Amino acid sequence: MDHPAPLQSDAEIRFDRIRARVAWVLAPLVAFALLFAPLGGLEGAARQVAIIDAVVVILWIGEAVPLWVPAVLGPAAAWAVGATDFGGAFAPFVHDLILLFLGGFVLAAGLARRGVDRRVALWTLARPWVDGRPGRARFAIASVAFVFSMWISNTATTAMMVPIALGLCANLEAAGEGPSAGGRAGQARWTEGTLLALAYGASLGGVCTPIGTAPNMIAINHLQETLGLDIDFLGWMRFAVPIGVIAFVCVLWLAQRKFPAPVARLESLTRQSARAMAELGAVRRSERRVVAVFGLAVFLWVAPAFVRLLLGDGHALVSWGQRWLEEGWVAVACAALLLLIPHGDPARPDEGRFLLRPREAIDIDWGTLLLLGGGFSLGKLTFATGLAAEIGDGVLALAPGGAFGLLAVATILVLYLTELTSNTATTSMMLPVLTPAALAAGYPPIPVALCVTMAASFAFMMPVSTPPNAIVYGTRRVRITSMIRFGAWLDLAGIAILLAAGAWLLPQLSW
Repeated sequence: MDHPAPLQSDAEIRFDRIRARVAWVLAPLVAFALLFAPLGGLEGAARQVAIIDAVVVILWIGEAVPLWVPAVLGPAAAWAVGATDFGGAFAPFVHDLILLFLGGFVLAAGLARRGVDRRVALWTLARPWVDGRPGRARFAIASVAFVFSMWISNTATTAMMVPIALGLCANLEAAGEGPSAGGRAGQARWTEGTLLALAYGASLGGVCTPIGTAPNMIAINHLQETLGLDIDFLGWMRFAVPIGVIAFVCVLWLAQRKFPAPVARLESLTRQSARAMAELGAVRRSERRVVAVFGLAVFLWVAPAFVRLLLGDGHALVSWGQRWLEEGWVAVACAALLLLIPHGDPARPDEGRFLLRPREAIDIDWGTLLLLGGGFSLGKLTFATGLAAEIGDGVLALAPGGAFGLLAVATILVLYLTELTSNTATTSMMLPVLTPAALAAGYPPIPVALCVTMAASFAFMMPVSTPPNAIVYGTRRVRITSMIRFGAWLDLAGIAILLAAGAWLLPQLSW
């Protein structure tokens, strides 16, 4: 799906040009400096990966080239200098999450092709409680994403909601054309904020339940094995839901401040949306079929986690589900169904025979897939070469005395490390380091472990930080500068929320 890029002012265009030129100059200078700098004795593959990471990050921030270019060249450079073998560099490009993205993008294309996104968006805008207010429409979209991602993966949630959000934004922009509605630039900014609120809401919803995101299950397993602590479903939610809700409120408040609606209310929005709904007519057979395929994907994504909760990890049905209902496989298989099931609308012979045409299925944002694959690859290399452990040891050595000092340093370290690496990989690597560190220092280990785990889902600054970030960036309606600026404020808010929870809420709970 090809969506127009957000409109920019002349000052923003000039700034972007300067930013790109600075990146072209800064990247080789930083690489040269790191090549000869001591780096605390960092040598071999770890030093090479550190240099490559630095160059890639500079090119990402400067957007000197499309983001997928350094994402691909980074792993290639690591292989070329001998920091890893070919499989280690490029195997992450076919990671299960990449397949989940691929299938999710095709499913989203199917929903858009059959007009489901437009129908749902118009239905949302036509609700009386929305009352033509863009702020309420944004709240509805982000809140649905927040709630859904508690129960299905935040990646699947975002892939499901993005077509709906884009349809809503398109209808809002159409209803608000003209200078009285703030102009196209103001509407495009509102769209940016809405998509970012959707992505961040999905990430934060995943914090709230054990099945919401992989790091939560990693932490539960880690605490059980190392401390003998069993945290059940409701036991997790009693602290995670308040934290997630508070952070989500911050997202909505900051989105309203930084991406305000061009108008407080569009008088004609509800009326125009209802009229457009009437023009769509009754739900067509093709819409029902594509929704059924998408519903099947969601059901298969959710089913293994609920079966595991009901029957326990040792049940044969759980093992079968984990083997055959892997999220990436489900996404690709259901996406393939769109190419095999007839659309069933005989009055529309010009739309081909099936729910989705092959050329429509391949017209997805492959650049985002390459970007995410490169992020996974560099994150894996950061851990495999020992660079992450060196960074962690170095930062922890600077931690001020006391339990709060360790809590603060560990939380901040994991949060910003996750900006560039997989949150699953970060959690898997850092929990076995940080929990023993707290025990050795005589500090309570549970607040450290839980805050570190949640911090891995509080990375908001980069497209590669989380899958939801990558998905909304892939719509081409969100600029990386907007994501960095908005995400930087949310990172700071997240640190404050997590430290307050680690210092006050978590120690009050009985374990």
